[in-house]
Amino acid sequence: MNKIQSLLASSLIVLSLTSIGLNLLFNDVNASASVSTGSPTEIMQPSVANDSASSAATDIFSSEQYTLSDNDKNLVILIPNEGHHGPGEDDEARFIAQSFVPETAVINKGTNVIWFNGDVGHEHDIIVTSNSESVSPIYQTGEFTEFEARNYTFNDVGEFSYADTVEYDNGYIMRGNISVTDDSGSSRDLPQTTQDSETVGILMVPTQDISQYTSDLQNRGLVDSVHNFQDLRGGQSGTGDEQTLIVWRAPTNMQITSALSQLSEFSSQLPYS
Repeated sequence: MNKIQSLLASSLIVLSLTSIGLNLLFNDVNASASVSTGSPTEIMQPSVANDSASSAATDIFSSEQYTLSDNDKNLVILIPNEGHHGPGEDDEARFIAQSFVPETAVINKGTNVIWFNGDVGHEHDIIVTSNSESVSPIYQTGEFTEFEARNYTFNDVGEFSYADTVEYDNGYIMRGNISVTDDSGSSRDLPQTTQDSETVGILMVPTQDISQYTSDLQNRGLVDSVHNFQDLRGGQSGTGDEQTLIVWRAPTNMQITSALSQLSEFSSQLPYS
């Protein structure tokens, strides 16, 4: 074979290998494109809080207490479903060992405390008293039924107690405490209207549908942190045997009336009875 024939043969070999390489490359690209376009787009569920925010719900569950930040002007305390049941009953009827969630709150002077009734089928009437005065209640909500709320603005520094007026099975009375501080150093009473202030509250939902509930809350403008727990009942139809505490926070531009309306609508769809 002469030099010209040798060069031609080498060129043909190079072209053949290049062609094979290009075919393999395009085959891989097409295969990847086929997998990518053939699979349906996944709908991502909203994330459920970051680690720092999630500790709020956990702390409330373990300590039964919540301390508000300086920017929180409205606190929505939950009366959980079956919260009127106490310990020592023949059949455990409570979901959580707290009549109010949280049972104890540390707030700043001027904070508006709202009791939200999530106890399905039961009315409540709460009396607030000052621990420094044993004369008469400083406020009484009057009876309010499921998914309704009553509020009181604490404009005085001190220790306060609140309790339901009804004595339940085995003499059980629902009780809670409010500790009011004045870290701001201001003696000026804050107004009852708190339309532009921040609102924080607590909810309880069945864990089995937690993605649905957190998505719904976020669509309503309420962000959340969560804590799952085994409920005291040990399981029941519709709600499972695990519940979730959700600490929700409304946007600063959401009025308290709007937040409560969203909360009532959301709660009425929960499978508690």
